[in-house]
Amino acid sequence: MIRSRRGVSLVEMLIAMVVSAGVGLAMMALLTGSTRFEERAEAQRAARLVSRAGISVITSELRMVDPSWGVEAETTTSITVKTPYALGIVCDTTGLMTMMFLPVDSLALNAAGFSGMAWRATSGTYHPISGGTLTTTFTAPSACPSANFPAITAPTSIPNQKSVYATISGTVRDGIAKGAVVVLYRRTKFYFASSTQTGLTSRTALWRSHLDASAGAGDATELVAPFNSTAAFQFYSVGSATPSSTVPATLSDTRGLLIYLPGQSENTARTRSTPEESDLTTSVYFFNSSS
Repeated sequence: MIRSRRGVSLVEMLIAMVVSAGVGLAMMALLTGSTRFEERAEAQRAARLVSRAGISVITSELRMVDPSWGVEAETTTSITVKTPYALGIVCDTTGLMTMMFLPVDSLALNAAGFSGMAWRATSGTYHPISGGTLTTTFTAPSACPSANFPAITAPTSIPNQKSVYATISGTVRDGIAKGAVVVLYRRTKFYFASSTQTGLTSRTALWRSHLDASAGAGDATELVAPFNSTAAFQFYSVGSATPSSTVPATLSDTRGLLIYLPGQSENTARTRSTPEESDLTTSVYFFNSSS
């Protein structure tokens, strides 16, 4: 006997289609939400990276500024400083001033720009001398061994980590004795201004300008972008642990900076009206201070 088989009714088919559509819509919403979440998370990571990059660049150079002679100008959006980058001792002051320096980062030593030197008196006070022509070498001048300043020999694995010697011509040497501690410095300006990168011209960037003729005076480099326009410097002064947006009346009273770096993402995530932002604040205290 042949029995008839019951097929799928129209109602059952419609129910199945409605259920499938509901499941599909739920999956689509889940995928869309996940995509938007990932976009926003990526934008937040990008904003944090901008803030951290700004900190890495600016703190390494500002940390060794001596406030007694190293701060030239300050505003809430810019600071001009003499940045030390090499430390050594004087071997001789007759003719050319000859010095032996401790091992120094080769990038810092060979970067463009030399503004001058500062020498340390027996009182502990540093005296800056601007200008002069700097010449560096790894070969010890006769004046240094003669003054009993033995060279530091580098291990084979890091051949550049040895004593560096320098001569400076055209500087005033009054009062500088053999054995005096000296530092080389560059005049540098850090400031916040509009970015020049494509798509970011309406936003703020951190800039650095070397103010030395040998580096191309006034030649500015855009370091990191974008930031919120509220990016700014505040100032720690002698006798106060609280930063202020008011520039100290005497620049040498500056003991450090609070730097507000509100990094932003370049792009705006979908469903968001503004870029993601990372409000990062860091403090830099000047180390070379006796007070």
